[in-house]
Amino acid sequence: MARISTYPLDTVVVGTDKWIGSDSQQLFATKNFTADAVADFINDDNKVNSQSLQYRYMDYDPTVGYKEGTISFFGNVGSDVLFSTVTTFMISKYQFNRYSDSLVNFYSNPLIGSVVLLSQADKISNWGAFQWTGVTQNVTFPKMYDISLTYVSGPGSFIDTKDYLLSILTYNVSASNDKNFVYTQATPASTWVVTHNLNKYTAVSVVDSNDIEVYCSVDYDSLNTVTLTFSAPFSGKAFFN
Repeated sequence: MARISTYPLDTVVVGTDKWIGSDSQQLFATKNFTADAVADFINDDNKVNSQSLQYRYMDYDPTVGYKEGTISFFGNVGSDVLFSTVTTFMISKYQFNRYSDSLVNFYSNPLIGSVVLLSQADKISNWGAFQWTGVTQNVTFPKMYDISLTYVSGPGSFIDTKDYLLSILTYNVSASNDKNFVYTQATPASTWVVTHNLNKYTAVSVVDSNDIEVYCSVDYDSLNTVTLTFSAPFSGKAFFN
């Protein structure tokens, strides 16, 4: 057999070209591998590092449930959903086939307030631009997060079992500034339930009507709601940062 280095170079690679290799699932038997098969493996298993996040759209199937690495809707919506009709969807805390890195914090900052691009991985003409406006953990399916969006533009749609790439088009610069909220409790109460809509687990400080600091128990009900519990009823202000 001639040395490999003596074979001519093929500078035009097509999908049906083949390489010889070892099949690790068949006792390392020698097999042929096509360029198409290698490309499918890289794409389907999300093996290439990228600034885009990859997900698979899956219409809800009660026999399967909501799978990690997917985008879906609460309940059955359909196998072809126009982007122009979308105002919310459910998204996994992980991207497709990368289940060791949670994206929960990323969904809040930098995405909230930013314009994002969603495009079908193997068909860039199927795209849509959205402003990402909010994120909350789904109560029933805690590994999924409810995302609220405002449709901006794009002819695309979600197609069942197709892969989609998510990336930032325009970053909301104001989101990088620290957000805060001041709540006033006018009526004396020993429990204050406050919705601050800062989309983060905030630091909390409380003062009474004489601006004297008061200590309390803080329960984070969600990224946007906090319950403050005191030993006695009083009125005052709570500061969230």
